[in-house]
Amino acid sequence: MLYRDHIARAVIEHRGVDAVDDVVVYYHPPGRNDRGARVSADFYQLKFHVARNGHVSSETVTDPDWTGTKDPLLRRFADQWRVLRASHPDARLSLVTNWSWHPDDKLAPHVRDGGALADDFFTARPRSAVGIIRKRWEQVSGLSGADFLEFARRLRFSHTAVSQEDAELWLQDRCQLAGLQPVHAWEDHSRYDDLGQRLIESGRLEFTPEELRALCAEQGLFDNARTAAYASTLAVRSFTRFALVPEGDGAVLVDLTDLFDGRAPRTGAVWNDDIPRRIDAAIPGIMQLKVPVQVALDAHLSVAWYLGTVLDPKCGISVVLRQKIRNKGIEVWDVSEPAQGPCAGWAFTEETLGGGRELAVAVSVTWSAVDDVRPQLLSLAPSVGTILHATLPTHGPAAIEGGPHARRLADALVEHLVARIRALGATRLHLFTACPVSLGFLLGQYADALGPTTLYEFDFGRSRTYAAGMHLPLTR
Repeated sequence: MLYRDHIARAVIEHRGVDAVDDVVVYYHPPGRNDRGARVSADFYQLKFHVARNGHVSSETVTDPDWTGTKDPLLRRFADQWRVLRASHPDARLSLVTNWSWHPDDKLAPHVRDGGALADDFFTARPRSAVGIIRKRWEQVSGLSGADFLEFARRLRFSHTAVSQEDAELWLQDRCQLAGLQPVHAWEDHSRYDDLGQRLIESGRLEFTPEELRALCAEQGLFDNARTAAYASTLAVRSFTRFALVPEGDGAVLVDLTDLFDGRAPRTGAVWNDDIPRRIDAAIPGIMQLKVPVQVALDAHLSVAWYLGTVLDPKCGISVVLRQKIRNKGIEVWDVSEPAQGPCAGWAFTEETLGGGRELAVAVSVTWSAVDDVRPQLLSLAPSVGTILHATLPTHGPAAIEGGPHARRLADALVEHLVARIRALGATRLHLFTACPVSLGFLLGQYADALGPTTLYEFDFGRSRTYAAGMHLPLTR
């Protein structure tokens, strides 16, 4: 909101709204993109629980005792939607809570990444478990038929088990990305702790972007060293998470989330047609950014790789990469030069599978990928004759020590791959990775040297399988 004009105003404790009044965000026309649809306003109800021993479920939202009110949360949302739809028919109504969705609830698999109800919630047979839940919700909401279906499509459930430590890391990340003063680890009290409460008590409840910037300046919240660099951010996202960089956090934003259902592409044209076209369309805007451009990736490996092919060293745009590290927050990786001192390097092993002339590569950084690749390789890439395993001495989210280390690893891996491609006469490279997305971007910068390449995407769910992503050169 600080830097983008798509937000008209934001209101906390909205006195003209019930049930979904904790935070309300209004957008300028044509509104905000939501998987291909437009949203004119977001209405949020926030429920933070100190104890982390509870869950959200399809039953709790129909139980008035869960909120301690006369009517259940679902009915209160529905009553307010009846009022709001006259002025904001495309608004979203969101429950935001730090309690997770109960894993045994029949509706749990049908709440998509981003909080929307999946399409099969609306098409499930009436006598199925989900169909019975849908009928119960219809009764509790007091809506029926098309009215209920439209209301249910406007619902969002943001449910993540967030501890106080998680919340502090989230705030630290947001401050860094927004050019605000950081929250230091040694502080037991920060300038942000009671700011919201003071604003509410003073009656300052509504802000335009200009007014919010003025408030941040008035409170001394800006980190001047970061604010200038913030204007040169390229944000690319293909999936959403709880700690997602908000839409206003990029001077250029490429939003691909409408192309995916969770992590899965909606159509076969996504990888080699839709994504390249959208990224290519953003190039004129990227060219106008001040350098170095800060690249914020919340995206699949294929997306990061393709962006790397666009922003390769020949394009003349220097970049730094924002990499999220589990339990550490966001680091800014300067990848302009490789590391000079000692740091972990690759160990390479090869296995011959047959006479095929294609090369498979398993890259193990965050965990060992090769054991996930072997059982699937014959079905995914039957022409592979050799599998190469590139691994670091230790695996984990912090196995790469920063930008210079990432650059050295990318340089060394590509040098080895080029040599093996030549020696084997390999006609195509099949790349399976377990690595930070920033390393995928750096490898994409060398795409010309590696030749025809197929990227594979890992399913982090129960299947733990790879599926083909983007093919280069593009086959549109």
